[in-house]
This record gives sequence, structure tokens and C-alpha cells, in this order.
Amino acid sequence: MALDRALAAFRPFRVDAAVLHRAPEPQESAALATLARQIRVVALFAQDAAATAGARLLVVEGGPAAPDRERSLEDLCRRIHALRGCRVALRTPATPEDHPSAAEIAPICEAVAHAGYWHDLSRGGAGYLDAAEGRLLGASFDPGRDEGIPLLRDALPSSAPATICLPAGTPRVAVAQAVERARGVFRT
Repeated sequence: MALDRALAAFRPFRVDAAVLHRAPEPQESAALATLARQIRVVALFAQDAAATAGARLLVVEGGPAAPDRERSLEDLCRRIHALRGCRVALRTPATPEDHPSAAEIAPICEAVAHAGYWHDLSRGGAGYLDAAEGRLLGASFDPGRDEGIPLLRDALPSSAPATICLPAGTPRVAVAQAVERARGVFRT
């Protein structure tokens, strides 16, 4: 969905912060600047620090691990270290062949001071949340799925964003229901 249309769709929900779950397109720079003036942009999912547009956090994919996983982990740490000027969170990997594994979260965060972890509930479970203790900077979830949400709520620091992630084209009624379910879980 185009960023300007998404912004218009969320106006009725009195949203005070946003996370862009993809890298912004070059032609969306005006809409992103408008968004940053209207609400707090908490995080952007991108691979380039230049795309942060005032966001507090850049969420990145670790990418595929090379056959020499230790060497590719060192390369990943160098890439994250080069992303200066903002906090960087590694997202739960899409496959077990990608970085970071649950066991790699702590070593990465120890090697790169401005690194942390972003939990994507659709990609990982309790093992990642346990491994990320003290390093969890935010999370994405579909509030229509009950599995894992209470565990996520308990693991997520109160200052970290818990963001709804719904497929493009989700009907407005379903979005409203998802927002209410999420508020019921994360706001007591």
C-alpha cells in the first residue's frame, strides 16, 4: 500500500507512532516527511541508515549465512557497525539459514554497542525471546494470531514498540478489530 494511502487509513485510530515495515520508496520521501511531522516514526525496516528519516530505530535483515557461518557473522557485525547515527535491530530471520540464529543475538549485541533485536512473531518463538532478553528493541505481530502474543507481551520492555503487522489490503473493519485486540493485550 502506498504510504500516503496508509496514513489516511490510520487517521481514525488516533495513531501517535508508526513503524514502516519496509524500506521507503524514493518517491515516498514527501509522505515520509509529512508522517514524521504528524507522528513519531519509531522504526523503519531498511538496510541503509540514510533511509531512517528521523526514526529512532533501523530494523535490518541479517541475510543469508555463508557456508562459513562464523565468518559471515563477522561480516554482519561489520555491516551493522557501519550503520551509525541510529540504533539498529536485527529482525528475526525468515529461515534458519539466515542470520541471526537465537544463539547469535547476544554475540552480535556484545560486538556492536548500538545493536539489538526486533522480534517478528510470525518468524520466531520463545527461543528467540529468551535469547534476546535485555536486547529486545521492538516487535511485530498479527493480533489475529493468539499463539505467542502473551509471551511477547511479557518479554517486551514497556518502552519498546509492539507493532501490528497486517497484510496489504486488509479491510478497514479487520484493521479496527486488530487494533482493539492489540490494545487489549498490550495496554492494561
